Amino acid sequence: MTQPLGKPLDADEYASRHDAQMDAAAADFESVCLLARQQCNRRWLDRLQPRQVLEVGCGPLLLAPDWLATQPADSRWAVVEPAARWAEVARGAAARDDRISVVQDYIENAAQSLRTLAALRGGTPEVDLVLVSGVIHETAEPEALLRAALALLRPGGHLLVSVPNAGSFHRLLAVQIGLIPAANTLGERNRLLGQPMVYGAAELRALVLGLGLEEAGFEGYLFKPFTHAQMAPLMPQLGQAGLQGLIELGRQFPDQAAEICLVARKR
Repeated sequence: MTQPLGKPLDADEYASRHDAQMDAAAADFESVCLLARQQCNRRWLDRLQPRQVLEVGCGPLLLAPDWLATQPADSRWAVVEPAARWAEVARGAAARDDRISVVQDYIENAAQSLRTLAALRGGTPEVDLVLVSGVIHETAEPEALLRAALALLRPGGHLLVSVPNAGSFHRLLAVQIGLIPAANTLGERNRLLGQPMVYGAAELRALVLGLGLEEAGFEGYLFKPFTHAQMAPLMPQLGQAGLQGLIELGRQFPDQAAEICLVARKR
């Protein structure tokens, strides 16, 4: 498996560091971010109702099984995941539902494998939705990643891209009190996970729409007033209702939400 240009860490090292962060405390805030991200993805899946989905980088929390449980028998979900530990989780789901297929590789290298899988299933490699959720900020070559994914998206299909938001309230607060010089300054967590960029809404739009797509929707989710380490101890006190309240508050104030999501349509 060849590591594409622009990836500061190989996939297995990234996954190891990411999971170690989640295991560092029982209530690590990254698990809240994952939950909020998957809720956003599910809202768009429910709205767009794709039959064929390509997910670029599934990470440790799978969305495919819950989604497919409500979908017709001819629905399909392909996962391209380069990290061995996360690909193995996806393969476990695929063993229970043959509508899920898994390619352990980077999307930049995966086109032929995906076409072969589609042919074996008697279908087409083109998909209705490409899901790139919490991924592009981990590469210095996001255009190459997105172009590889878009090559498998049918005309009229949709791309969903979500990223942590440079305009998040916790970053704006850090600027105001002099902790960082600018909202898009890389933090300790960014450096640990080899994330070369933090996107604001303008940068995300410029990247995605610059590839010739048209915007179909934008939203933010999750209000995060402080850093991950500062938020984690608050979670037991907030409880499930408080957690969901933070997620919904981010939707009401998308420009200052912890993460943002852009959905675009392929012409």
